[in-house]
Amino acid sequence: MALIKDILVQRWKSFDESWRFAITAFLIVRIFFALWSWLILTVQPLAVQNIEISNEPVLTIFNLTNNKAYTYLREIDGQVLTFQLADRSTVRDLQTGSIWDVSIGTSLQGPEKGLTLSPSKTPPSAIFPHLNLKTNYTGWFSIWQRFDANWYTTIADTGYGSIKGDDHFPPLFSVLIRALKPFFGSAFLAGALISQAATLFAVKLLYDLFLEWGDPTIAKWSTSLFLIYPTSFFLFSAYSESLFLVAALLSLRWMRNRSWAWAGFWAFCAILTRLQGVVLVIPMLYLMWRDRPFLRKFGHWFGLGIAALGGLFYIFLRSTQVTEGAIPFVEAEWHAHLVPPWETYGYAIQTLLSGRFTFIDALNWFVATLFIILLVIGWRKIPLEYSLYLAFSLLIILIRIVETQPLISMSRYSLTLFPSFFIFGLAGENPWLRRLLLYTFIPLNLYLSAQFFSWGWVA
Repeated sequence: MALIKDILVQRWKSFDESWRFAITAFLIVRIFFALWSWLILTVQPLAVQNIEISNEPVLTIFNLTNNKAYTYLREIDGQVLTFQLADRSTVRDLQTGSIWDVSIGTSLQGPEKGLTLSPSKTPPSAIFPHLNLKTNYTGWFSIWQRFDANWYTTIADTGYGSIKGDDHFPPLFSVLIRALKPFFGSAFLAGALISQAATLFAVKLLYDLFLEWGDPTIAKWSTSLFLIYPTSFFLFSAYSESLFLVAALLSLRWMRNRSWAWAGFWAFCAILTRLQGVVLVIPMLYLMWRDRPFLRKFGHWFGLGIAALGGLFYIFLRSTQVTEGAIPFVEAEWHAHLVPPWETYGYAIQTLLSGRFTFIDALNWFVATLFIILLVIGWRKIPLEYSLYLAFSLLIILIRIVETQPLISMSRYSLTLFPSFFIFGLAGENPWLRRLLLYTFIPLNLYLSAQFFSWGWVA
């Protein structure tokens, strides 16, 4: 036993420092989220919502343990009831205190005993969109199978065109899921494992990058803040953020090494993962300008050409799937269109001032404002190519306005604004700011992830 322990210790020490830090930090956060999701599943096995849909008062229920969903009208004899969780299989209405069976909608005890709730016109699939994806898992693993994860995995399962609006999602992540699905038997499992592996590698790359910009303490602190950021839980589901981060980080690394073919290849991958990847062309052009003579080397054009192929391929893909235009100036299915960035930001402020906003609307506005401030603060603290990446990434995010929710998903998109986390790390040198970041990030992460597990839209 002592010999095995010594071998393992020596093998561990053989890894370089960045891998040791990345593996340790990743495992700590991954175990934390596993325990947190298990606790949510244990304490609140039913996700219960009282909402209004199509002028109907609707009760929606999702059983987190077996993935079964129900939608009922909340109205009995002209009285609209409000429900809350009672136990693992029943809910209680607040007006009469009656207990209702979730699976059949019938009152089991109380003043309304024997009455049954009518089905809603809105089917459960409209509230809890698993799309065409089969839920092969239950419990603590399937609790991560939410929203965009189902889009990517459904595309991997059935290809484009099976669901209206699926052309909104670039193909690379789904292609990788489809390639690995035969080895794991499930598109969602394959997607989740790709995200875990990409997150681990992204943490390693971030640590290496931040170590170039500051000392080891700041590098560790900056990377740790990235891992506990309020929406970092998306990195551990079948979402594309972690894969995009790897592609963007590698593209910028190869740019700085003046290896334009590799820089173009990883920009190509980034664009086919998230359209935000087109911003990588800006720092590429800047560094090519530094690599004189500008655009007079074959490598410059070759690298740019490879990156451009990513955008052209996605435009071609959309042209075969949509009728509203290959370039997504307008996406009617998502109530989205392109506008000047100040119009999106102004719309968010108008929503807040109107009083008709949600907590997520306020959070998205705060995150957008915060990262704009971080861009200004960090402009001279990090290499210019990374500031350019950050500035144009914010521009790309802000020029798309969604009429139903201003700055939609900003809190999640900000995960890709990785240079700003170095500024967080610098701020963390101040003990008071360090406490502020910790006491803000961790509770928000717990709250938002719990909402996500329960089918609450948070980003």
